[in-house]
Amino acid sequence: MRKFFLRAFEKEQGLEEAARDLSTGRHRDDVLEDAIRALEQDPAEDTVGYGGYPNVLGVMELDASFMDGNSRNCGAVAGVTNFLPVSVAHRLMQQQLHTLLVGEGAEAFAYECGFKPEPTLSNAQRELWERTIKPLLDARGERSLMDIVRTIPSPKKRNLDTTVMIAGDGNGLSGAASTSGWPYKHPGRLGDAPIIGAGLYVDSRYGGACCTYTGEMATRAGTARFIVVQMKAGKSVHGAVEAAIEDLSHLRGGHLRELVIHAADREGTAYVAAVNVQEPVFYQYWNEDLKQPEQRTADAVSLSFTR
Repeated sequence: MRKFFLRAFEKEQGLEEAARDLSTGRHRDDVLEDAIRALEQDPAEDTVGYGGYPNVLGVMELDASFMDGNSRNCGAVAGVTNFLPVSVAHRLMQQQLHTLLVGEGAEAFAYECGFKPEPTLSNAQRELWERTIKPLLDARGERSLMDIVRTIPSPKKRNLDTTVMIAGDGNGLSGAASTSGWPYKHPGRLGDAPIIGAGLYVDSRYGGACCTYTGEMATRAGTARFIVVQMKAGKSVHGAVEAAIEDLSHLRGGHLRELVIHAADREGTAYVAAVNVQEPVFYQYWNEDLKQPEQRTADAVSLSFTR
């Protein structure tokens, strides 16, 4: 089993350190936490952590998950307002208390574990919400929040991304994900990132997979675990992702939009497919044969849904 990592996002924060730490024998879980937290703390990153978009009411709700591929222990937190979430998800996995905590329960767990509250909504994002979304709420009359969420235009392209990462340290695989979720989402909305088997799944015997963009699709299809099961059945990582895309084509109704699938087998062979995404999608990859992490471009895949 080789040392490697695969991370969504073209940003490079924390990746040279991740490659160095894996090379020198640091445990993959600690490497994952640091590399994802580097993005959570970035105020310029508008889909993860501190720089992310709040929900439609202007409240930050952050989600994260963590999974160990040797034991398949996992931990996920969702709807977190006062903590950057990946470290809390990692601790939940370590404690083996539950697999998913949400809202006030997740925050109570974080306090009990000694985490200190920290800022989760940047001034820039708060001001943007006040300019663009608060007027819609003030003038809504009898309109429901659901109606407002449905009619809010996307703030910009590529605003449904998540940071996801799979890493191998020579002794096993682990994976993690973190997101602020859909921009101006309905309060309480969870995507696929905190749902083990949907947005993240790793099994050191075979490989791992994770998803970004439209989480509702991956949740409905259980896409991450589907890919790992396909590898268990003997498919290559490329073939497993292709099988997952064919499975997605049979979804009907709901949000049928873009989905980016990241997958790697147990030896670090990686494949990333950007389904129905109009612009290039980049990701970062490293293994022990490379001097430094490489930015790569996902394969663009066009998908027509069965009607």
